[in-house]
Amino acid sequence: MADASAAAALLKREFPEAIVGTASIHGTPWLRVRTNQVPLVVHYLHTKPDLRGSLSLLWAVDHRPREARYEVLYLFALAERRDWLLLSTDLSDEARLFKSITPHIHAAQWYEREIRDMFGLIPQGHPDLRRLIRHEHWPKGTHPLKKDFPWDRTLGRQQGDYRFRHIEGEGVFEVPVGPIHAGIIEPGHFRFSVAGEPIMQLEVRHFWKHRGIEKLFEQQRLADAVPLAERVSGDTTIGHSLAYCQAVETLLRVDVPRRARYLRSLFLELERLHNHLGDVGAICNDTAYALAHAHCGRMKERIMQLNDRVTGSRFLRDTMTVGGVTRDITAQQRGEIVDVLDQIEKDFSELESIIFANASLTDRLETTGVLTERIAWDHGVIGVVGRASGIDQDVRRDRPFAAYDEIRPKVALYRYGDVRARLRVRMDEIHDSIRLIREIRLKLPDGPTAGEPGHEPRPGDWALSAVEGWRGEILYFIMAGEDGRIHRCKVRDPSFVNWPAIQWAVVGNIIPDFPLINKSFNLSYAGNDL
Repeated sequence: MADASAAAALLKREFPEAIVGTASIHGTPWLRVRTNQVPLVVHYLHTKPDLRGSLSLLWAVDHRPREARYEVLYLFALAERRDWLLLSTDLSDEARLFKSITPHIHAAQWYEREIRDMFGLIPQGHPDLRRLIRHEHWPKGTHPLKKDFPWDRTLGRQQGDYRFRHIEGEGVFEVPVGPIHAGIIEPGHFRFSVAGEPIMQLEVRHFWKHRGIEKLFEQQRLADAVPLAERVSGDTTIGHSLAYCQAVETLLRVDVPRRARYLRSLFLELERLHNHLGDVGAICNDTAYALAHAHCGRMKERIMQLNDRVTGSRFLRDTMTVGGVTRDITAQQRGEIVDVLDQIEKDFSELESIIFANASLTDRLETTGVLTERIAWDHGVIGVVGRASGIDQDVRRDRPFAAYDEIRPKVALYRYGDVRARLRVRMDEIHDSIRLIREIRLKLPDGPTAGEPGHEPRPGDWALSAVEGWRGEILYFIMAGEDGRIHRCKVRDPSFVNWPAIQWAVVGNIIPDFPLINKSFNLSYAGNDL
C-alpha cells in the first residue's frame, strides 16, 4: 500500500503534463495541478485500489494583496494508512471558474458550493449550484472571504426563494420541519417527501447561524485566537482549541512539553466522556426510555462538575494555549478524577446491561437509520457515524497527536450502520476514555506545561492540524499573514462532512423515527455553519 510520498510520485508519473510543481510542507506531499486537469487526477487518486484517496478537506485561499491569485486546495487521506496528500491549483485574480470534482467525488459537493458562496469562484460542472451558506436574503455579489470584503460590513436584505428538490407523483406529500423547533435547539430545516409513511427523500437546509468565524480569524494574531476557536462549536471546546493550537505551534515551531501533551489528552477524553454520556441518554429518551436518560444525565452532570473543579469551567474553557495548557493538575486532583470515573463506570456498566436487555428498545434501534459502508465512504463520513458504518478511522491512532503516540486508543468499529451501532460506538468509547484517563494518571510526567515559540513564520507559510474530537476529525488550515496575523483560517468541524449523509440514512424510515436517527448522528449546527 502506497504512502503519501509514493502516491505523489505515482501521480507525477501518470500525469506528467498535469503536475506543474511538487513540494513537501511540514511532511505533507503537495502537488500543484493544472486547473483543467484536476478532475482527471483526483478521479485516479480516489478510485485506484491501492490509493483510494478520501477527500478530507477542500477549500480556497485569496492570496491578495501579497499575490494576485486565488488557490483551490484538495486534501486527501490515503486508504487505511491515512497519510495526507495535498493537491492545489491556481486561479488568476480575474479568473472565476475552476473544474468541479463533485461528479467524481460526492464528498466535494458542499465544499465547492461553499467556495462559490464565500469567494465567488464557480465550480464548472457542479450538479447543484444553489446557494448553500448565502441564504437568499444575502445581496447578490456578496462573497465575504474575498480580501476586499470588509469584515465589519453590514449587509442589507433582499427577497429570494430557495428552490427545494421536489418529487412529483400521486400521493406524494412534502412535510417541512423547522428551522424553528419546539425544543431549545439550534435552527435547522428538514423537508421530507413521503408517499404514505416511508420517507422517499430528505433535503437538509441549514446555515442559519452564520457568524463569520473564518473572517473573524483574519482579524486576529496567531497567538491570540484560541478563545475564538473554543467557540466554533460550544460542546467541543477542547477539540477545536487543540486543533487550532497545533496548527499555530507548527507555524511557530513550538516544542510542546510532554506533560502538556498528556494534559491535553486528559481534557480531550473528559470532553468525549460527558458528550457521549449525554448522547446515550438522549438516544434512549427519543424512544421514550426515560430511565436511561435520567441516569446518563446524572453521570454527565458529575463529569461536568468535575471539569469545573479541575479547570474552573464545566466546558473546559480557557485550558488550551499556544504551546501547551493553562491549567496544571495536582496528584490529588488526578486521584479525584479517577475515583469519580471509577464510580461512573460501575454505574454505566450496570445501565448498559439494562439497556441491552430491553427488547423493545433494541427493536427501535436495530435496522433504524441504516447508513451503509458504501454511502459512508462516498460521503467521506467520519467519527462516531463513520465507525458505526465500518469506516476504520480515528486520528488518535492514525495520526497521533497530544500524547496518543504513548497512550493508544482502542477504536470501536461496527458494520451495521444503524442507530444501535452508533449507540454501541459511543458506549465502547466511554469505557475506553476512562481506561485512557487511568493510564494518563499513571504515566503523567513531570515538567513544564507550556513551551515558547522558536520561529516567526513568513507571510504565506501554512500548517494543517487534525484532532479526533468526540464527534470525529476536526481539521484546521492556518496561513500566516503580515506581522504575526492570520491570513486564512479554514475550519472543518465533522458536522459539515456528516450532515449530507443523514439525508441517505433516513430513506425508507418513517418520519417519527427521524428524531431518533438525527440524535444518533448528533451533529452541530453552529460548527457546521461558521
